[in-house]
Amino acid sequence: MKIKPLYIYLGIFVVFVAAVIFFSRTTKQSNPNMNSNSAAQMPDDDVHGKMKSQGNGDSPSKSNLMADAAEKINKIKSEYEKNPNDTSKVFKYAEVLIGHNPDKAVKLYEKILKVGPKRIDVLLQLTYVSFNMGDVKKAEEYNSKVLSIEPNNLIAKFNVGGLAQAKGDENKAKAVWQELSSKYPQTEVGKIATELIKQMSQPAAKTK
Repeated sequence: MKIKPLYIYLGIFVVFVAAVIFFSRTTKQSNPNMNSNSAAQMPDDDVHGKMKSQGNGDSPSKSNLMADAAEKINKIKSEYEKNPNDTSKVFKYAEVLIGHNPDKAVKLYEKILKVGPKRIDVLLQLTYVSFNMGDVKKAEEYNSKVLSIEPNNLIAKFNVGGLAQAKGDENKAKAVWQELSSKYPQTEVGKIATELIKQMSQPAAKTK
């Protein structure tokens, strides 16, 4: 099954970040010739890079960014190894592994669940990682656990639509997002759902 890596963004990050990622991807897809660079796309967080500007208007070099990221990742790894039973350290280390070692990230998240089986943040991260690894069924299982613990979790509800869309069930995805758009129009989830419905309602572009 070919999974569409779009209408789902999961994890502990605030939904506003999800909106930023969705709209940035949508913009790039609708503008294939859009000019981009690695610095502009670099996440602005503690792990992945520095501020784009260093006071003189210049962007840091790719090598500097990579070295800085590697240093911070190694620090997080070291803190985890010193405190392997500290769930906050485990969680932080798992986060940095998602991109290049998702299997290990999953094991670390599962380790946290043994201590706190109702950790919604962990279950959402596992939904996200499983989806990115192409295991929609597993992603659905984790997402369902979130809803069993917190039935009104908006991110998990939104994910129901994303997972349905990934399986090709456009009607279910649209129904889920329409409900979120109608009931929670002022939330970031509702706003994203509204935008997705608009996207789905647009006629497919004709290929030449």
